[in-house]
Amino acid sequence: MAEPLGRVAVVTAAADGIGAATAHAFAASGDALVLVDIDGANLERAAGEIRDAVATAGRAEPEILVVTADVTDENAVDSLVAGSLERFGRIDVLVNVVGGSRPGKTAVELSSAEWQQLLALNLTSTFLMCRAVVPHMEQRGSGAIVNVSSGAGLRGMSKNPGYCAAKAGVVGLTRALAIDHGPNGVRVNCVAPGPVRTPLMRRNGTPEEIASMGRLALMGRIGEPHEIAAAIHWLASDGASYVMGQTIEVDGGPAASI
Repeated sequence: MAEPLGRVAVVTAAADGIGAATAHAFAASGDALVLVDIDGANLERAAGEIRDAVATAGRAEPEILVVTADVTDENAVDSLVAGSLERFGRIDVLVNVVGGSRPGKTAVELSSAEWQQLLALNLTSTFLMCRAVVPHMEQRGSGAIVNVSSGAGLRGMSKNPGYCAAKAGVVGLTRALAIDHGPNGVRVNCVAPGPVRTPLMRRNGTPEEIASMGRLALMGRIGEPHEIAAAIHWLASDGASYVMGQTIEVDGGPAASI
């Protein structure tokens, strides 16, 4: 197959929330997409919504490869990256959105199995995807990776030690990747969102709880997925060509603590 005219962007956790919003942003730029999620049904729905949005805007239908995969699984990651290269011939952008939070237990209360699950979902998935994609980007001499951490990985949060530790690890991994692979043309950066109105948040929190989170920000509200996607899209663009190894907080500005 001939290579797409635009970039080829791989986006994980693309079935909804920040991942789906990020996929929309790249599609609007005319980029080809590899959409990855463990939820195949919702992933197909998200791909259809992207095609509809692009058609409504009067643009050409984007090239989309939909891949149902568990990116905590090493073999699944290697397979999806190989399939992406077979389909498009290259990967220009990788966005690691996969993650999840299970608050409610302190480090003393958290089991070893729960700890390992949180690390796998929030940190190992990003490591595996980067490890699979970076050699291809280095061979081409160019590429952009944007990892998604969390404000919890920078400042911590109550009763969520596994998530905090894993998301802090994403920040450290981002910096390490930039140091090791930046000289070979691979730009690696990170976004650390604050509270965002994702489907998961709407399922887990009441409107009152969500509103109270927003009051902790200077902007007086929580973020929307498209606002995080805009930061991700910029970091992957030529407009951020001199940004390397950074973690950008997109959180509405934390209010003063005193």
